[in-house]
Amino acid sequence: LEKLTGTFGRVAERVAIVRDAAEYRKARADGKHGAWISIQGGNALDHDLDDFDRIPEGIIVRVTVVHLTNSSLGATSNPYGPRRANRGLTALGREYVRKLNEKRIFVDLAHISPEGFWDAVEIHDRAQPLIVTHTGVKGVHDHWRNLDDRQIKAVADSGGVVGVMYQSSFLGPSIFRGKIDWIVDHLDHIIAVAGEDHAALGSDWDGTIIPPVEMRCSTEFPRLVQRMLDRGWSPERIRKVLGTNFLRSLELLRPSA
Repeated sequence: LEKLTGTFGRVAERVAIVRDAAEYRKARADGKHGAWISIQGGNALDHDLDDFDRIPEGIIVRVTVVHLTNSSLGATSNPYGPRRANRGLTALGREYVRKLNEKRIFVDLAHISPEGFWDAVEIHDRAQPLIVTHTGVKGVHDHWRNLDDRQIKAVADSGGVVGVMYQSSFLGPSIFRGKIDWIVDHLDHIIAVAGEDHAALGSDWDGTIIPPVEMRCSTEFPRLVQRMLDRGWSPERIRKVLGTNFLRSLELLRPSA
Protein backbone atom coordinates (compact mmCIF):
# COMPACT_ATOMS: atom_id res chain seq x y z
CA LEU A 1 0.00 0.00 0.00
CA GLU A 2 2.86 2.39 0.74
CA LYS A 3 4.37 1.75 -2.69
CA LEU A 4 1.01 2.18 -4.39
CA THR A 5 0.14 5.39 -2.62
CA GLY A 6 3.66 6.63 -3.30
CA THR A 7 3.19 5.98 -7.01
CA PHE A 8 -0.06 7.91 -7.04
CA GLY A 9 1.57 10.66 -5.04
CA ARG A 10 3.94 11.33 -7.92
CA VAL A 11 0.98 12.15 -10.19
CA ALA A 12 -1.20 13.83 -7.58
CA GLU A 13 -2.01 16.69 -9.93
CA ARG A 14 -3.82 14.20 -12.21
CA VAL A 15 -5.05 11.32 -10.03
CA ALA A 16 -6.53 11.25 -6.52
CA ILE A 17 -6.94 8.16 -4.36
CA VAL A 18 -10.55 8.26 -3.18
CA ARG A 19 -12.35 6.40 -0.41
CA ASP A 20 -15.98 7.32 -0.93
CA ALA A 21 -18.37 8.91 -3.40
CA ALA A 22 -17.87 12.42 -2.03
CA GLU A 23 -14.10 12.20 -2.50
CA TYR A 24 -14.61 10.88 -6.02
CA ARG A 25 -16.88 13.77 -6.95
CA LYS A 26 -14.40 16.26 -5.50
CA ALA A 27 -11.59 14.71 -7.54
CA ARG A 28 -13.63 15.05 -10.71
CA ALA A 29 -14.58 18.63 -9.86
CA ASP A 30 -10.86 19.35 -9.44
CA GLY A 31 -10.17 17.93 -12.90
CA LYS A 32 -8.58 14.72 -11.63
CA HIS A 33 -9.22 11.03 -12.12
CA GLY A 34 -10.43 9.18 -9.03
CA ALA A 35 -8.75 5.86 -8.17
CA TRP A 36 -10.12 3.23 -5.78
CA ILE A 37 -7.66 0.85 -4.10
CA SER A 38 -8.96 -2.71 -4.27
CA ILE A 39 -7.68 -6.24 -3.78
CA GLN A 40 -8.52 -9.17 -6.04
CA GLY A 41 -8.05 -12.38 -4.09
CA GLY A 42 -8.72 -11.86 -0.41
CA ASN A 43 -6.01 -14.34 0.54
CA ALA A 44 -3.58 -11.42 0.17
CA LEU A 45 -4.80 -10.49 3.66
CA ASP A 46 -5.78 -13.85 5.13
CA HIS A 47 -2.87 -14.57 7.47
CA ASP A 48 -3.99 -12.19 10.21
CA LEU A 49 -7.34 -10.44 10.08
CA ASP A 50 -6.02 -7.90 12.57
CA ASP A 51 -4.01 -6.50 9.64
CA PHE A 52 -7.20 -4.75 8.61
CA ASP A 53 -6.91 -2.70 11.80
CA ARG A 54 -3.39 -1.60 10.85
CA ILE A 55 -4.31 -0.40 7.37
CA PRO A 56 -5.26 3.28 7.01
CA GLU A 57 -9.00 3.61 7.58
CA GLY A 58 -11.04 3.35 4.40
CA ILE A 59 -8.07 3.14 2.02
CA ILE A 60 -9.25 -0.24 0.65
CA VAL A 61 -12.64 0.14 -1.02
CA ARG A 62 -13.37 -3.43 -2.10
CA VAL A 63 -11.99 -6.96 -1.88
CA THR A 64 -12.77 -9.76 -4.31
CA VAL A 65 -12.94 -12.56 -1.74
CA VAL A 66 -11.85 -15.43 -4.02
CA HIS A 67 -10.00 -15.23 -7.33
CA LEU A 68 -9.05 -17.91 -9.88
CA THR A 69 -7.89 -20.57 -7.42
CA ASN A 70 -9.21 -22.10 -4.24
CA SER A 71 -7.87 -20.40 -1.13
CA SER A 72 -8.04 -20.41 2.63
CA LEU A 73 -11.24 -18.37 2.30
CA GLY A 74 -13.29 -20.44 -0.13
CA ALA A 75 -13.65 -22.10 -3.52
CA THR A 76 -13.36 -20.47 -6.92
CA SER A 77 -15.87 -20.81 -9.73
CA ASN A 78 -13.00 -21.83 -12.02
CA PRO A 79 -13.59 -25.53 -12.88
CA TYR A 80 -10.09 -26.20 -14.21
CA GLY A 81 -8.16 -26.47 -10.95
CA PRO A 82 -8.27 -28.95 -8.07
CA ARG A 83 -11.70 -29.37 -6.53
CA ARG A 84 -12.35 -29.50 -2.82
CA ALA A 85 -15.14 -31.18 -0.88
CA ASN A 86 -16.31 -27.91 0.68
CA ARG A 87 -17.29 -25.67 -2.23
CA GLY A 88 -18.48 -22.82 -0.05
CA LEU A 89 -16.74 -20.37 2.24
CA THR A 90 -14.43 -21.81 4.85
CA ALA A 91 -14.78 -20.86 8.51
CA LEU A 92 -12.02 -18.29 7.92
CA GLY A 93 -13.84 -17.08 4.82
CA ARG A 94 -16.97 -16.41 6.84
CA GLU A 95 -14.97 -14.51 9.43
CA TYR A 96 -13.30 -12.60 6.60
CA VAL A 97 -16.63 -11.46 5.13
CA ARG A 98 -17.68 -10.23 8.56
CA LYS A 99 -14.40 -8.32 8.88
CA LEU A 100 -15.00 -6.66 5.51
CA ASN A 101 -18.45 -5.66 6.74
CA GLU A 102 -16.98 -4.29 9.95
CA LYS A 103 -14.54 -2.15 7.95
CA ARG A 104 -17.21 -1.15 5.42
CA ILE A 105 -15.25 -2.62 2.53
CA PHE A 106 -17.20 -3.90 -0.47
CA VAL A 107 -17.59 -7.68 -0.50
CA ASP A 108 -17.00 -8.47 -4.18
CA LEU A 109 -18.36 -11.88 -5.21
CA ALA A 110 -16.82 -12.06 -8.68
CA HIS A 111 -15.00 -15.38 -9.25
CA ILE A 112 -16.42 -17.16 -6.22
CA SER A 113 -18.17 -20.54 -6.48
CA PRO A 114 -21.99 -20.55 -6.39
CA GLU A 115 -21.86 -22.19 -2.97
CA GLY A 116 -19.51 -19.51 -1.67
CA PHE A 117 -21.71 -16.83 -3.20
CA TRP A 118 -24.74 -17.99 -1.26
CA ASP A 119 -22.73 -18.40 1.94
CA ALA A 120 -21.70 -14.75 1.65
CA VAL A 121 -25.28 -13.65 0.94
CA GLU A 122 -26.41 -15.49 4.07
CA ILE A 123 -23.89 -14.02 6.51
CA HIS A 124 -23.14 -10.52 5.21
CA ASP A 125 -24.45 -7.40 6.94
CA ARG A 126 -27.84 -6.79 5.32
CA ALA A 127 -27.38 -3.04 5.74
CA GLN A 128 -24.47 -3.10 3.28
CA PRO A 129 -24.53 -3.77 -0.48
CA LEU A 130 -22.84 -6.73 -2.10
CA ILE A 131 -21.26 -6.25 -5.52
CA VAL A 132 -20.02 -8.38 -8.39
CA THR A 133 -17.55 -6.13 -10.17
CA HIS A 134 -16.90 -8.12 -13.35
CA THR A 135 -18.95 -10.98 -14.74
CA GLY A 136 -21.33 -12.08 -17.47
CA VAL A 137 -24.82 -13.49 -17.04
CA LYS A 138 -26.02 -17.00 -17.79
CA GLY A 139 -29.31 -15.69 -19.13
CA VAL A 140 -27.40 -14.49 -22.20
CA HIS A 141 -24.44 -16.88 -22.35
CA ASP A 142 -24.27 -20.03 -20.21
CA HIS A 143 -20.67 -19.99 -18.99
CA TRP A 144 -19.21 -21.21 -15.67
CA ARG A 145 -17.94 -17.70 -14.88
CA ASN A 146 -21.37 -16.04 -15.21
CA LEU A 147 -24.18 -15.33 -12.74
CA ASP A 148 -27.65 -16.81 -12.90
CA ASP A 149 -30.80 -14.75 -12.38
CA ARG A 150 -31.12 -15.66 -8.68
CA GLN A 151 -27.63 -14.35 -8.04
CA ILE A 152 -28.36 -11.14 -9.94
CA LYS A 153 -31.48 -10.59 -7.84
CA ALA A 154 -29.59 -11.26 -4.61
CA VAL A 155 -27.02 -8.58 -5.42
CA ALA A 156 -29.76 -6.14 -6.40
CA ASP A 157 -31.75 -6.88 -3.25
CA SER A 158 -28.69 -5.91 -1.19
CA GLY A 159 -28.49 -2.55 -2.98
CA GLY A 160 -25.44 -3.53 -5.02
CA VAL A 161 -24.50 -3.64 -8.68
CA VAL A 162 -23.47 -6.29 -11.20
CA GLY A 163 -20.70 -5.16 -13.55
CA VAL A 164 -20.44 -6.67 -17.03
CA MET A 165 -16.90 -7.52 -18.06
CA TYR A 166 -15.50 -7.51 -21.60
CA GLN A 167 -13.94 -10.98 -21.89
CA SER A 168 -15.40 -12.18 -25.19
CA SER A 169 -15.67 -15.87 -24.26
CA PHE A 170 -17.78 -14.98 -21.21
CA LEU A 171 -20.08 -12.81 -23.32
CA GLY A 172 -20.75 -14.97 -26.36
CA PRO A 173 -19.70 -17.93 -28.52
CA SER A 174 -16.44 -16.53 -29.95
CA ILE A 175 -13.30 -15.64 -28.03
CA PHE A 176 -11.60 -13.82 -30.92
CA ARG A 177 -14.60 -12.22 -32.66
CA GLY A 178 -16.48 -10.71 -29.75
CA LYS A 179 -18.98 -7.93 -30.43
CA ILE A 180 -19.72 -4.76 -28.51
CA ASP A 181 -23.41 -5.61 -28.73
CA TRP A 182 -22.77 -8.62 -26.51
CA ILE A 183 -21.86 -6.29 -23.64
CA VAL A 184 -25.16 -4.46 -24.07
CA ASP A 185 -27.00 -7.80 -24.29
CA HIS A 186 -25.71 -8.72 -20.82
CA LEU A 187 -26.55 -5.29 -19.44
CA ASP A 188 -30.05 -5.52 -20.91
CA HIS A 189 -30.54 -8.86 -19.17
CA ILE A 190 -29.45 -7.50 -15.79
CA ILE A 191 -31.87 -4.60 -16.26
CA ALA A 192 -34.69 -6.98 -17.18
CA VAL A 193 -34.04 -9.11 -14.09
CA ALA A 194 -33.20 -6.48 -11.48
CA GLY A 195 -33.89 -3.02 -12.90
CA GLU A 196 -31.63 -0.35 -14.33
CA ASP A 197 -30.33 0.74 -10.92
CA HIS A 198 -28.23 -2.41 -10.57
CA ALA A 199 -26.37 -2.75 -13.89
CA ALA A 200 -22.82 -1.47 -14.26
CA LEU A 201 -19.64 -1.87 -16.28
CA GLY A 202 -16.75 -4.03 -15.10
CA SER A 203 -14.38 -4.05 -18.05
CA ASP A 204 -11.45 -6.07 -16.60
CA TRP A 205 -9.25 -4.57 -19.33
CA ASP A 206 -6.33 -5.01 -16.93
CA GLY A 207 -7.07 -8.72 -16.53
CA THR A 208 -5.37 -10.11 -19.66
CA ILE A 209 -8.71 -10.47 -21.39
CA ILE A 210 -9.65 -10.73 -25.06
CA PRO A 211 -12.27 -7.99 -25.46
CA PRO A 212 -14.64 -7.41 -28.38
CA VAL A 213 -12.73 -6.41 -31.49
CA GLU A 214 -14.13 -2.86 -31.40
CA MET A 215 -13.45 -2.36 -27.68
CA ARG A 216 -9.71 -2.93 -27.34
CA CYS A 217 -9.13 0.06 -25.07
CA SER A 218 -10.87 2.95 -23.35
CA THR A 219 -10.49 5.29 -26.34
CA GLU A 220 -13.14 3.17 -28.09
CA PHE A 221 -15.63 3.64 -25.26
CA PRO A 222 -17.91 5.96 -27.28
CA ARG A 223 -18.75 2.97 -29.49
CA LEU A 224 -20.32 1.22 -26.51
CA VAL A 225 -22.35 4.30 -25.62
CA GLN A 226 -23.53 4.54 -29.23
CA ARG A 227 -24.81 0.95 -29.06
CA MET A 228 -26.79 1.88 -25.96
CA LEU A 229 -28.28 4.87 -27.77
CA ASP A 230 -29.09 2.67 -30.78
CA ARG A 231 -31.22 0.49 -28.49
CA GLY A 232 -33.19 3.46 -27.27
CA TRP A 233 -31.58 3.75 -23.87
CA SER A 234 -32.34 7.03 -22.14
CA PRO A 235 -29.48 9.36 -21.15
CA GLU A 236 -30.39 8.69 -17.51
CA ARG A 237 -30.06 4.92 -17.92
CA ILE A 238 -26.72 5.34 -19.68
CA ARG A 239 -25.41 7.57 -16.88
CA LYS A 240 -26.48 5.00 -14.32
CA VAL A 241 -24.67 2.15 -16.05
CA LEU A 242 -21.57 4.24 -16.73
CA GLY A 243 -21.07 5.04 -13.08
CA THR A 244 -23.83 6.56 -11.01
CA ASN A 245 -25.20 3.14 -10.03
CA PHE A 246 -21.84 2.22 -8.54
CA LEU A 247 -21.59 5.56 -6.77
CA ARG A 248 -25.05 5.01 -5.27
CA SER A 249 -23.93 1.62 -3.92
CA LEU A 250 -20.76 3.20 -2.56
CA GLU A 251 -22.84 5.81 -0.76
CA LEU A 252 -24.86 2.99 0.83
CA LEU A 253 -21.63 1.36 1.96
CA ARG A 254 -19.96 4.57 3.13
CA PRO A 255 -22.52 7.34 3.65
CA SER A 256 -21.12 10.84 3.23
CA ALA A 257 -20.72 12.80 6.45
